[in-house]
Amino acid sequence: MKQILTLAALVVALSACNGSKPAAGSSAAAPAPVAPVAAPEAVAAKDDFPVIVQAFGNEPFWSVRADGAKLDYSTPETQASPLHLEGSRALQDGLLVVQGGEGKDAFKLTLQRAECSDGMSDLKHPFTAEFVLGKDTFKGCARDPSVPVEAP
Repeated sequence: MKQILTLAALVVALSACNGSKPAAGSSAAAPAPVAPVAAPEAVAAKDDFPVIVQAFGNEPFWSVRADGAKLDYSTPETQASPLHLEGSRALQDGLLVVQGGEGKDAFKLTLQRAECSDGMSDLKHPFTAEFVLGKDTFKGCARDPSVPVEAP
């Protein structure tokens, strides 16, 4: 995706160059500057969700680390070897949705921007999370793992 956006930015920038120069003594105004094209990171920021997100819940304990459209799902029993999943990432009605697979292998992580407390530590997280794996549904919170969580 980043390569496509970078290529698109390059095409737009090159199409703005027409290679002609005004004749000497011409009163033609200099061409207006081309507005900068948003970098891929800026485009991703518009959906208001970080690229890397940590979702988690308890009773039962579960964790999903999403990096773009790649997910690593684990439980306390599977921390050493998480389940690796890859699908598509999209913004749907203000929700971040990462989904893929089919049948019993289907998965869907849905994040919503809404304050969430994990119920055990009373820490506040910026997103609510729902993770569906096959026929199982897990609910919890999510956050950007690079941003420290403030204690209450």
